[in-house]
Amino acid sequence: MRLSHHKAKGADKNGEGYKRNQELQSQKSMTYKQLKRIKNFFDNFKGKDVDHEFILNGGIEMKNWVNNELRRMREGIHMTKHNKSETGMQNQHIKTHSKDGIDVRPSKEHSRTVDKYNAAVTESLKRINELISKI
Repeated sequence: MRLSHHKAKGADKNGEGYKRNQELQSQKSMTYKQLKRIKNFFDNFKGKDVDHEFILNGGIEMKNWVNNELRRMREGIHMTKHNKSETGMQNQHIKTHSKDGIDVRPSKEHSRTVDKYNAAVTESLKRINELISKI
């Protein structure tokens, strides 16, 4: 979708939406984060559809496109979880949650498996060297 400035003639180049318009036109794709930012703009916009700010953010076409893309992404995630659930994987639809009121101790720092083996190997080598030196 191409955003154009010709619909917003006289718009302030330092105004809200102008910079984002320029940035989006130079890209070949949009990230989920960018889509969410644009959706947030449209959801909280208090002006009219003819305001420069609204037009520079893509207008009604962009608003509908962003909503449709985000809906498709969410449906894709849901379908993936559903398929995993159907093939026997458990807990696919459980939402992340916090442990309210429960004092959960922070996890301890984990050492790498290689480090554990390195310590064991080092000890073994020391014992071998001690035994060799006694011979």
